[in-house]
Amino acid sequence: MGEKRVNSNTRNLTYNETEIYWKKYQRFFPEELRIKENNLPTEEWWSWKDYHIHLDRMSVLNAKIKVIFIHGAGGNGRLFAPYARMLQMHGYDIVSPDLPPYGLSYKESPKSMDYHQWIKIMTEFIEQEFNRDGKPIVLLGGSIGGMLAYHVASLSKQVKGLIVTTFVDTSNQKVRDQIAPNKLISRLGKFTLDNFFFVLDSFRISVSKISRMKLITNNLDLTKLIMNDPRAAGTKVSLRFLRTFLNMKPVIEPEYFDVCPILLIHPEVDPMTPYRLSESFYNRLQCEKNCVILEGAGHFPIEQPGVEQMKTALLKFLIEIENDLELIED
Repeated sequence: MGEKRVNSNTRNLTYNETEIYWKKYQRFFPEELRIKENNLPTEEWWSWKDYHIHLDRMSVLNAKIKVIFIHGAGGNGRLFAPYARMLQMHGYDIVSPDLPPYGLSYKESPKSMDYHQWIKIMTEFIEQEFNRDGKPIVLLGGSIGGMLAYHVASLSKQVKGLIVTTFVDTSNQKVRDQIAPNKLISRLGKFTLDNFFFVLDSFRISVSKISRMKLITNNLDLTKLIMNDPRAAGTKVSLRFLRTFLNMKPVIEPEYFDVCPILLIHPEVDPMTPYRLSESFYNRLQCEKNCVILEGAGHFPIEQPGVEQMKTALLKFLIEIENDLELIED
């Protein structure tokens, strides 16, 4: 949400060499998924218009599918690296972009961005990735990245599968009430943003002030780390981005979505975005779909048996897509 101003230091930052905060997250993940010096992602940059997008790659030679991770409002690509490692270990190519202003990504101009630009960035990025090596693409969106992945899949011809942890459909008032700190901010705040956008759009505010970021995990220590991370929930966002995010309607209504199969891997103990909020959207989907509830897991799932159930569900889904693609080729 929002924009990150360019300075002389921004261009030279890397997670592997200059940023160390992300390393504090690793102790919360199972040992085999932790990112260490011997399994670091490869870092790249991709430029689109005046945006400079940081990428984490975890490649596998001869992988049949590429999975693109899409983070949410309190994260970045590197925060997802242990989950990316989970899939890389089973033969899948992974790429995780930082969506500006999160992580290391930034834009050249000081003009505030809006939510539609996130959609355009990801749609263009998918096209570029497909042209790069022709590998079929599956999107995996966490938190509000799930709905972003849905919008993007609706517009892209290259997406063969969609995995989400939640469906945060902000066209629904009940969903807006849930993700905001309280109903006053949800309703009066949105009214103010919509009617005084010409004054407010350029202002920036901390993500934690406009969301229930304190519920992003069910582990107090991990939550504090994420909220204090200047590359994650410590980021400030523009009110223009917030306004356009809250006013976004599905690109394709779920009753008519037939782009690809969908897997919903929803955490069981998620006070930030409870399953009931995703359930109504999920039930309206008429495409091939499946839902797996991750037992004992919070919004940012680190708990067992949820993490193991996540792995099982992801691998089953990806293998089914591989098999379907082979049938089409035959």
